[in-house]
Amino acid sequence: MKTEVYYFTGTGNSLVVAKDIARETKGELISIPEALSKGTIKVNTKVLVIVFPVYMWGTPLIIEEFIKNIENLHDKYIYAIVTYGGMPGAAINILDDKLKSYGGKLAAGFTVKMPGNYTPMYGAIPEKRQKKMFNDWSKKVKIIAEYINNEKQGKKETSNILVNLIFSNLLYNLSAKHIPEMDRNFWKDDKCDKCGICQKVCPVSNIEMNNGTPVWKSRCEQCLACLQWCPQQAIQFGKNTVTRKRYHHPDIELSDILNQARK
Repeated sequence: MKTEVYYFTGTGNSLVVAKDIARETKGELISIPEALSKGTIKVNTKVLVIVFPVYMWGTPLIIEEFIKNIENLHDKYIYAIVTYGGMPGAAINILDDKLKSYGGKLAAGFTVKMPGNYTPMYGAIPEKRQKKMFNDWSKKVKIIAEYINNEKQGKKETSNILVNLIFSNLLYNLSAKHIPEMDRNFWKDDKCDKCGICQKVCPVSNIEMNNGTPVWKSRCEQCLACLQWCPQQAIQFGKNTVTRKRYHHPDIELSDILNQARK
């Protein structure tokens, strides 16, 4: 085996992509939160693939934590695949800059449009539109896998320069540092039956149960797994999520998300 495929996901979009890439490259599929729970990460293959969702037109905070804990980045072919609902921004370039600061660099980076899942701003899109995105991905996976299997370099997909400047360079840099404390906007409504699923799906162990009530601990990644996977739809964020339709990828089961969580 010459490929390790590391992934981070909240609602399954990036996990589906990672699974498909692992299948096409005969690679090993590894959860980033689980890998981080073991301390220093040693990549045992020549090729490293990193799959994650775009947050705030940039990279989730956990991705830099992951990169800085890899001990042997310099001699790897590194590929990135980012899933996005709105615009990918310059997430690929941001990742490349972070890799370079720790001794690595991207061979190539790709973007994959998937159904958006940021319920604080909008509900799930119609299934017909979702299926089109899934079909588009089923075609693109072959193209990306060919890059990885042949260790090709060069391609780095991003939004246009203006979008990158305004959203990725300005808004991301101003906002990303506040992500951990954004969990103050989570709350549970009267539908909560104290099942504890919200705690179990959190990939970074940010939720504790206090007499059956979830308590967020201000180290959030904003993946929204707690909100999207609550079987009672009892987890809310701010004032507007109560009436909005939830989303998670139809091919991903709750057990898949539970398996990702940091041990």
